[in-house]
Amino acid sequence: MIDHGRSVRIEMGKLSFDAGKIPVNNVTGEVINKKLIVKGKIFNYSAATIGNPHCIIILDEVLPEIAKKYGPLVENYSGFPNRTNVQFVKVIDRNNIQIEIWERGAGYTLASGSSSIAAAGTAYKRGLCNNKIAVRMQGGELNIEFDNDFNAIMTGPVSAVYSGEFKKEFFDELK
Repeated sequence: MIDHGRSVRIEMGKLSFDAGKIPVNNVTGEVINKKLIVKGKIFNYSAATIGNPHCIIILDEVLPEIAKKYGPLVENYSGFPNRTNVQFVKVIDRNNIQIEIWERGAGYTLASGSSSIAAAGTAYKRGLCNNKIAVRMQGGELNIEFDNDFNAIMTGPVSAVYSGEFKKEFFDELK
């Protein structure tokens, strides 16, 4: 916890662009700036994993309607055998991006930590952003930082959503 408990900073692990780890069919090596066609529309995409698969599409403009229209098609694209999360990304400047998210199995999503890391990491990998990037989403903003090996640190706001107590019997059953 930082900022007097109003923010948290978390080491999230290493982002990988390796096709075998994501996985992506019929691609070897890193999946950076490849072509994908859905519903007659050609997208340049990159793919990454930080424990779950992501397809990152950088566009000049991103809107919820784009994510809702193309997200489910990309999620289920045959190149992604486990389906994929999809981020539509607009690079604002070297330190800021905006994303719209389609989450596999869930649909249009307002905010996501792993999506923020995948989108920011792709912008950094492609040389479009620096290694410290503010990611703006419909549900808020996260700050993502990478070292030279693409280990990600995520910083963002936190708030209490629940307070409660465990009964002693709960812990007794775990023994």
